[in-house]
Amino acid sequence: MKADMIHTIQNSNGISVRILNFGGIIYEINTPDKYNNFRNIVLNYEDINEYYHDRYYIGAAIGRYANRIKNGEFKLNDETYFLEKNDGENHLHGGSNGFHKINWNLKNKSNRSIHLRHLCNEKTYPGKIEIDLIYTLNEDNSFDIEFIAYSDEDTIFNPTSHSYFNLGADKTILNHELQINSDKILEIDKNGIPTENILEIKDGPFDFKNFKSIGKDIRKNDLQLEFGSGYDHNFILNSDEKFAAILLDKNSGRRLKIKTDQPGLQIYTGNYLGKNFIKNGGVCMETQHYPNTPNCDMFPSVILLKNKKYYTKTSYHFDTIE
Repeated sequence: MKADMIHTIQNSNGISVRILNFGGIIYEINTPDKYNNFRNIVLNYEDINEYYHDRYYIGAAIGRYANRIKNGEFKLNDETYFLEKNDGENHLHGGSNGFHKINWNLKNKSNRSIHLRHLCNEKTYPGKIEIDLIYTLNEDNSFDIEFIAYSDEDTIFNPTSHSYFNLGADKTILNHELQINSDKILEIDKNGIPTENILEIKDGPFDFKNFKSIGKDIRKNDLQLEFGSGYDHNFILNSDEKFAAILLDKNSGRRLKIKTDQPGLQIYTGNYLGKNFIKNGGVCMETQHYPNTPNCDMFPSVILLKNKKYYTKTSYHFDTIE
């Protein structure tokens, strides 16, 4: 991978983010701990050429459709579309040649912002779609991820970002504390597909309404945890102005707060990581619409109408506590 395909943005507080054209990948996010020692807080490959063979979506932009679509098919405007089945019998994260495997074009770059663009014309999804992906690092230590898109036909669209966070020096994130602004999750079957049942989570292993270590309940005898081999579930976010989630590593003092305009948050605790990484070595907090929405009328729509603007924004805010 060429050096000119790695872009760095930095604010005056010393926080920096490195982005790859390939996959729109967030390669590094360097933030200080409570002693002002800086380190990278997202999982990555030391050899960036490893990303060409990556199967864990490390740090990547995801699309056209984040998460799973049951049986790799959906119906739109009375026509059935058949997608690649790259996760057993299901379609996952846009298929094997999704956003995570393309070279995005650099549209614009400044000291604080990187603007990538891609014209997407897969044969399996309806419509030719132009996507802008904009990363911005702000002076208040927030980091914005924006997707803007237009399609020349009605289509479905549900992008996200797939960074694995580890805020501290521990090899796993099991001692990280997590708070999620949610009272419900989508029940999944053994293949990770929503059943359309919505589960109340109060006082159970999925209740993160108050801070709780990720590892506290992850090994509990619970069918949903068994199906996900840990946490790999979509939390239905409460529709208020609060943070969607807050991740905290008390040892380093690093704290990450997430705000989003999306209705769901997929929490994935790296249950299947291997090769260069270890199980539970990072946690993904993927802001998105719900899995398999094109086949579930009760879920918020993911239809992007012809020539209509798509826009979404997720912000990470970095700080420390004593």
